[in-house]
Amino acid sequence: MRLAKRSSTLLAYLSALLIVCGCATQTAVRPTLTGAQLESGMTATEEQRLQDLCLFGTPLRDESTPGETLLIIREGYALELSVGDKIPLWVCEHVKKNHISGDADRKNNFKADPDLDPGVGAALADYKRSGFDRGHQAPAADFKYSQKRTDESFYLSNMCPQVGEGFNQDIWRVLEDRARITVEESGDAYVITGPIFYDPKEDNADTADGWISYKTIGPNKVAVPTHFYKIVVAKDESGQWRAIAFVLDNKRYPKKADRACNFEPYIRSIDWVEEHTGLNFMPDLDVEDTALEKALEREASAVWPEFASQ
Repeated sequence: MRLAKRSSTLLAYLSALLIVCGCATQTAVRPTLTGAQLESGMTATEEQRLQDLCLFGTPLRDESTPGETLLIIREGYALELSVGDKIPLWVCEHVKKNHISGDADRKNNFKADPDLDPGVGAALADYKRSGFDRGHQAPAADFKYSQKRTDESFYLSNMCPQVGEGFNQDIWRVLEDRARITVEESGDAYVITGPIFYDPKEDNADTADGWISYKTIGPNKVAVPTHFYKIVVAKDESGQWRAIAFVLDNKRYPKKADRACNFEPYIRSIDWVEEHTGLNFMPDLDVEDTALEKALEREASAVWPEFASQ
């Protein structure tokens, strides 16, 4: 497991907190993004693990993204943790067909990340009576073949506060299941998951004010994302790469049967996700294969539409 510090000279962002009486939930604001390089010093094993988990390179952070971060590399997933927000900016997985079946026991043993100093990451107390689920970014069901990897998926560094009923327990769960269906069909898939702080009014010059409101929970003020993204990349039967990205509000959606969930309204291009997170996914494509980058990132909604209605 690897922890590597990332930092940059950034615009300081305002954290105006308004504590709601009798409740662990607080409110805050952050600036709208206007647009980090991986540090050296990793072992060969860690570098190889990152290459396997992060297709076409580790996501890179735009300099407009505020705050210090830590890179965490485990056998089953890699992530970049925001020290200020106490949640990951992104979590990368390489999910293989043999990973999603097995006898690993889901123990629901949520815990603070044992490899982080106290206060660096989220704590169980942050979620207590918050009204939010501890939402996996790399799902436990992706690691059924390994008890160790299943257990590690319950570290709070792999969690974000998510609305429970109607989101984490319903439509988001179905989206995770759709990704595993793709793994079964393709043999493997690369999945990138993470939070977004987004307000549609910021996309319009007439309504934008440069700030996005969001909530925080608990003593450590864990940030509650307004939205979540999930990117799935895999090869089709002909060996061609396919990609699709989804963005969903962190809110309660009407409950539906799994097969009644239509994800087409939530499709976004990977470019859109990059613009609104300040992240550059699959950065090696920028210099190695601009045609493939265009196909995967700019036209993702047209490349793999059938995913949305499996």
